Amino acid sequence: LWSMSYVDPKRKCGPPPPIDNGDITSFPLSTYAPGSLVEYRCQSFYELQGNKNIICSHGQWSEPPKCLDACVISEEVMDKHNIQLRWRHEKKFYSKTGDIIEFVCKSGYHKKTPHHTFRITCQEGKLEYPTCVKNNG
Repeated sequence: LWSMSYVDPKRKCGPPPPIDNGDITSFPLSTYAPGSLVEYRCQSFYELQGNKNIICSHGQWSEPPKCLDACVISEEVMDKHNIQLRWRHEKKFYSKTGDIIEFVCKSGYHKKTPHHTFRITCQEGKLEYPTCVKNNG
């Protein structure tokens, strides 16, 4: 009669946990059998960190991944710093976490910040921009 009172290793899991800026690749079910595997993917330009698959075990899901923010490089920001992208000519440019972005001064400007600041890495949506100033002439 008391068979339901112990922790059942066959316990099912509920729907997989939601994650910011990402989703599961399959249609969510209301319950999942033990050993079920669900895969996550991130929205465009978001970088998946962690394991993309989670597993149902003893009624609990394993730790879901995170989706790291992309860096958006816009013309407005580049104009403010008097810089441009070294290898590209887009007005707006998206970059993933871990990507290296290279800038150069606009024509008629020279570097105000140290040389190394012109080669920067996108860090979870954040970028430290270099700055150029107008040549005296």
